[in-house]
Amino acid sequence: MTLNIAIVLITLLVSFVLMALEVTTPNAVILCALAFLMFVGILSPTDALSGFANDGLATIALMYIIAYAISKSNFITRLFNRILGDGKHEKRSLFKLLASVSVISPFMNNTPIVSTLTPMIQRWTKKKGLPVSKFLIPLSYATILAGLLTVLGTSTNLVAQGLLSKYGLKQFGTFDLAIVGIPITIVGLIYLLTIGYHNLPTYYGSSVDDVEAEPDDYLIEMSVGPDFEFLNQTVADAKLRNLPNSYLVAINCDGQAIVPVTGSTDLRLGDRLYFTGTVDCISDLVQIPGLIPSTEKINMADITNERARLVELTIPDSSRLVNQTVKSTQFRDVYGSVIVAIHRNSVKLQGQIGRIRLKGGDNLVAITNNEPEEMDKIKELHVFNSQTMSSNKRTYKDFLPIVLLVATILVSTLGVIDLFVGLAASCVVLFLTKCVSIDDIVRAVDMNVLFLVASSYALGTAMSNVGADKFIAKSLMSIAGDASPIVYMFLVYFMTNFLTAILSNAAALSLMFPIVVSAAKLQDLPVMMLVMLITIAATADFSTPIGYQTNLIVYGPGHYKFTDYFKVGIPLNLICMVICVFVTYYYYMVL
Repeated sequence: MTLNIAIVLITLLVSFVLMALEVTTPNAVILCALAFLMFVGILSPTDALSGFANDGLATIALMYIIAYAISKSNFITRLFNRILGDGKHEKRSLFKLLASVSVISPFMNNTPIVSTLTPMIQRWTKKKGLPVSKFLIPLSYATILAGLLTVLGTSTNLVAQGLLSKYGLKQFGTFDLAIVGIPITIVGLIYLLTIGYHNLPTYYGSSVDDVEAEPDDYLIEMSVGPDFEFLNQTVADAKLRNLPNSYLVAINCDGQAIVPVTGSTDLRLGDRLYFTGTVDCISDLVQIPGLIPSTEKINMADITNERARLVELTIPDSSRLVNQTVKSTQFRDVYGSVIVAIHRNSVKLQGQIGRIRLKGGDNLVAITNNEPEEMDKIKELHVFNSQTMSSNKRTYKDFLPIVLLVATILVSTLGVIDLFVGLAASCVVLFLTKCVSIDDIVRAVDMNVLFLVASSYALGTAMSNVGADKFIAKSLMSIAGDASPIVYMFLVYFMTNFLTAILSNAAALSLMFPIVVSAAKLQDLPVMMLVMLITIAATADFSTPIGYQTNLIVYGPGHYKFTDYFKVGIPLNLICMVICVFVTYYYYMVL
């Protein structure tokens, strides 16, 4: 091992640890790693920025736009409302959901599918009296499984296309991945409808339902009495904005709810004040002269109204809110909403809400005055229990995005035009026909994901520059010894899948790609076989909510615990690994 190889490997190891510990965002960690590698001369600025000019990255961005246009059209929600039916037979409804998702997911990014269907399924299961937790993890897993059928199904597949182009290798055809995707999807769906179904928890309703049912578990009601020394003065004057252990959520003044509360809000005799905090906080509040604790159960109708309503929010791992406190984000001012409760790993967090440091996957209950359309525009949050029911009115905007996507897939598969060119032309048509606007494009494209993908390319380049890829490939060969190539393939798959669980799918694929290219030469194995192997492994991680974006989307709304993903996901990981290794080996080495 040379000094440069040691530097690269130590840099990667430190990056892994920092991302696993969630010290800061993955993008920040990788940016620091790239800056260090440029400083020591292992990467040139051109190497570090090369990923941003990759056609695979641009293809991901275009797919985001088309998928957003489809989800915006309400086509998906109308279709699945009809598919799910009356819900009299729970497993039959689940089968119809998973089978239908498996038809759509191969042809559009799965993140918009899951974020669009999750609130619809919440409403549907509540109406039918079914456990929402039995539907959401299977929904996420089914989109991941079916996304392996085509190169368009997941962003990871498109990252693989970009890496193949970068290394001068032949790219996958539109349906090349289906040789593994079809058996994995069929067996995976059977598992989710049987063993996986029984391993899922049973949870009805939503976090909003919990707050509405037992508001006294989340809020403390105090009344302003005649002895209150700040009568007819503002909240700021009374110093109620920065209490050490509680947080002023709302005020009911003469039967009218005031949410959110500003520092300039006047306090009057008889006002009812609502604070977040534990029962222990009551002792602090009663120390304030003139504040009288309520002896009756809180009525949420006194806090909400036709404008102010409860919504459920979750934080994606790419959000700028991650690792910030609620107070530092200025949540109340920026989003026009006030947080009532924060759940993490299905447990309500205690303490002063303003001081809680947010993490990806956190589930928030908030009171907001924003309209549903305004809430849907927020990129840093996934919003549930806020969307209005879709209109029955149909226009060309409902069908044009789907027609364009189908046409693009068809002509690119036939070799008439390149996939990137077809997607670019489709996006232009969507823009000219006003199916999407400039604002929609900004909301649709997740720049955090694109930055992570582009930066991950550079880490792979650093490994190639110093020969770390060959070093790791030889080390894996020595572990496998003289055993069958299948043993080596299991090692490569497991290593990629493990990296995906602690990093991200794009980062895992980008790091493993140069390793398998070197391994293919050293082991005299088909390079496309190993590339297909790691592409599947980087996508098919079901063991944690952070392994894939869709897993994190359903984490809060399903009231899942981290261990629920272990129980349901690890067996599915193993199923996918066995099928993928043996199918790719047979296809490339036997046939």
